[in-house]
Amino acid sequence: MAMIRRLYLFTCCLLLCGCLPGMTPAYAQAPGVAYNRFQYKRYKWKVLPVGAFRVYYPQGYDSLASFTSVQLPLIAEKVKKEMGVPVKATPNIILYPAIDQLYTSNIGLKGEGHLPFPTIYLKGSRVTLAFDGSYEHFRTQLAGAWARLCWEEQFQNDLEEQALSRRQLMPAWFREGAIAYFARGWRLVDEDNWLSLQGSRQDWELLSAAHPEQAGQAFCYFLSRRYRPDAARQLVFQLRKGKSLSRAVRLVAKRPLDTLTQQCLRFYRERMDTMVSATDTLRDQLLQAHKGSRLQTLLYSADGKQVAYVTEKEHNRRLYITNITQLQQQQQSKSVQRYLLPPWMEDHEADPYPLLHWSEADKQWYAVQPEQGWVQVKRYGAGGALIDRHKLYGVDGVSAILGWSRDQWLMAAYRKAKSDIVVYNAASLRFSPLTDDPEDNTEPAWDAGNTQLLYRSGYPSDSLYHADSITKPYGIYSKTITGIKGSAKQADRLLWRDTAYVSFYDPQGLAGNTIRLQQSTTGSLQYDTLSPGQYPAAVPGSRIRPWLRDYLADKQRQDSLAALERQWKKDEEASFLGGVLKGKDSKGAANRQRDSLLRALAYTPGKVRPYILQLYSAYFSARINNDYYINRMQPYQGYLGSFKFPEVGAMVNGGFSDLFENHHFNTGYRMPAGTEGSDFFFRYENTAKRLDWHVLFFRKVESLQPDAQRDWKDEQGRPYPQMAKVKTHYYELGVQYPLHYDWSICFTAAARRDRTVFLASDRYSLNFEALQQWWSINTFTVSANKLHALSPFLYKGWDARLLTDVMVSTGKQATLLYATALRFSYHQPLYRDINFVLRGNLGHSGGQSQVLYNFGGVDNNIVPRTDTTVRFKQEAPYAFQTLVTPFRGYRQNSLYGGSYVLFNADLYIPLFSRQIPLRTGFSALNNLQLGLFTDFAATARKLDHLPAAPTHLQSFGCSARTMLAGYPIRFDLAWPQQGFSAPPVWYLSFTF
Repeated sequence: MAMIRRLYLFTCCLLLCGCLPGMTPAYAQAPGVAYNRFQYKRYKWKVLPVGAFRVYYPQGYDSLASFTSVQLPLIAEKVKKEMGVPVKATPNIILYPAIDQLYTSNIGLKGEGHLPFPTIYLKGSRVTLAFDGSYEHFRTQLAGAWARLCWEEQFQNDLEEQALSRRQLMPAWFREGAIAYFARGWRLVDEDNWLSLQGSRQDWELLSAAHPEQAGQAFCYFLSRRYRPDAARQLVFQLRKGKSLSRAVRLVAKRPLDTLTQQCLRFYRERMDTMVSATDTLRDQLLQAHKGSRLQTLLYSADGKQVAYVTEKEHNRRLYITNITQLQQQQQSKSVQRYLLPPWMEDHEADPYPLLHWSEADKQWYAVQPEQGWVQVKRYGAGGALIDRHKLYGVDGVSAILGWSRDQWLMAAYRKAKSDIVVYNAASLRFSPLTDDPEDNTEPAWDAGNTQLLYRSGYPSDSLYHADSITKPYGIYSKTITGIKGSAKQADRLLWRDTAYVSFYDPQGLAGNTIRLQQSTTGSLQYDTLSPGQYPAAVPGSRIRPWLRDYLADKQRQDSLAALERQWKKDEEASFLGGVLKGKDSKGAANRQRDSLLRALAYTPGKVRPYILQLYSAYFSARINNDYYINRMQPYQGYLGSFKFPEVGAMVNGGFSDLFENHHFNTGYRMPAGTEGSDFFFRYENTAKRLDWHVLFFRKVESLQPDAQRDWKDEQGRPYPQMAKVKTHYYELGVQYPLHYDWSICFTAAARRDRTVFLASDRYSLNFEALQQWWSINTFTVSANKLHALSPFLYKGWDARLLTDVMVSTGKQATLLYATALRFSYHQPLYRDINFVLRGNLGHSGGQSQVLYNFGGVDNNIVPRTDTTVRFKQEAPYAFQTLVTPFRGYRQNSLYGGSYVLFNADLYIPLFSRQIPLRTGFSALNNLQLGLFTDFAATARKLDHLPAAPTHLQSFGCSARTMLAGYPIRFDLAWPQQGFSAPPVWYLSFTF
């Protein structure tokens, strides 16, 4: 026993030292695992219900709601034209002031997971957006959100899809790419980004896995150019009928999917070969040094001797500051700062942080990023040493920063959905605006003499539909700055104005009254040097990029069709009946009706209501189930020394939550299987603040049929009868506090009342006094989850949980005991999705009584197997008993004790993925995984009170697991340590 305790304590210390926060990067959310959220700020929410949609926004951000209400009808009309279907439901549009505030939302905290059949899951239509300081970008977000709403409505999770799992027939890269294509088409910047991503890589599978949205968007545009303009829409129609993507592309393009993806790569490679661009060798060197990472930002100092760059890997961005000499010598660089991204979100393209800037005035690096709800500016020396940090109060976000003097910084900041160019004084903590208007004001810069402020400005046009809106063309503006005071009221001057396909970005002042800026005259973003107001020179046809040729050809065709339509309407003579039915001015009446509808949907203060509470999702399920619904421990005396495994029954449960997922209500009732008994529970959870809390009530009734050969008697020495029922009432109050996205601590205080009632077996049976106990159970838990989902049911990383229970009973047999357990697992992919999983489970109990840990079985076992020849004594010093799983190859009661160590090693081989690339319409076949495993367990116990048994056992075997109609199904076949000469033990369970 001493050896077991030493091994347990050593393993606990080793794991806790190796699992300190910051040692392992955060990963993507695993299905069924909720990551923690941090509510740093509390908002009072308002709602704008306008019939066609509802807009939710924090108090004080009415301009953001107004812009949304004006733009959404036009966006909805365009998306309907592209996708061919409208959004039928009334969507809920939730607006957040900044991207880091969106991360604090509980929306998405409780995922649907795998819904067993039959499950009715009803939910509203909802999407979240975050303002980034630019209404130009925000309008693009609105288009993407509306396209996603339309997509989800077409592929909603109904009962038929739950049974057939149609979603698995559609790759994620096509889903995300098609949504982006329907929302914004194929822009110039999209082609530039895709060509830079493709480079010399020719593997579509790797590209689509690393950049799913860009790959799918490029694929849709390729089909529209090579096959038919509406190819993406036709594919969606075929997918909605239940066809796989491979089958759909064969019907639309008459080609196999593999052939089309190779053609797509070749299509863009030919377009890329026409471009000549300089290659930054340092970028390739950094990517080689940080394998598996994406280079987010690369910036040089003015003299070119210092470099700062940001890498992104597994939801973690790291800032490095070093000099060119060290990089040339391939010396290892150390990160000076990291920025954690939420692991439950896969795409972080909308998050620009951390922002970098080299200040030539004080020879320092500036880094800007939000931390704990506030935007912070950190200054670093040339070697990467932290000089100071400043918290910016009163701003929601920053899109650019420039050093002006030692304690004065030029910023493009936004607050209350209004962006301006401001000067921040770090000594006085004050902001001084250089612009003060409702338009976008971003990308600030100085001319060579630091007298002219250059910046990009503009506002999306909507004044035709909303009388209070503003219209300002986008482009590069300048303003003369003679002093900070009064500069905001000075007029600006438009230098370069955006046109249909020519845009201007990133101005930089140069000597000789010239400005360096990005422009897209050739159909590709590139830098040019111009004098103020000088328009770029005409581009010869040989320099025009393929994207621009396609755009001009499409524009010419659309203009020709529009001209023909206008001519046809002009030449058409209205008949007498048409004049009677339509009227003389039918077109004007239709336009007036449309404008009236748009004005009815637009924001007005009188339409706004305070948000109180709104039901969003509800579910009802009647599933086959044999879960534990409270802790796994059962009273030793109350259950007469035998562990009762949950019986298989029909669990009817349901629940609902509000729009922001701050309130969760769940209830359930297990229908009795024969005379077994029933379960009932109710649970409410509140996640509105950083400290989450819940209350739970659970009632359980189950029958006992103990072994007739046992020697258990009452106080008068009479043997207990062969039939009994245990009635349990359980009350729990719990709180959870997040330490990190994937670290948390939890404390629960519970009161448990168990009452064992003995039933009369015949008319002459004596009445036995019921066994009754009240327990106070206090549990402290530290949890960490560092798992990264690779594919369905396969992960990479580790997770761990440390639990400590303190239990006190009252009554005749009052006692005090504790139990502690450490559970951990490590998942490592090996080759072609073959995954190795190592699990460990260590436990120890002590005090006036102990916990009896029993071995032999698996969780959710449909056919429990128990060794009934093992009988535990009534006087044994145990207060609780529990079954430790999985331990295969033996029946229950094969190994037991008051302390234990359990190790499981599993090797899983997904059969129909990369081993056999076969996809069918049967999800159970697609998800089939074969496995090999070995288990080892050791216990320590008091020999005076327990039957003789081995101190340790081991086993090995094989397994098969899959998912059928939302149910995890697993079959295990295990041999004990004697080998194949001993009969195997098989298990069939609802577990994965």
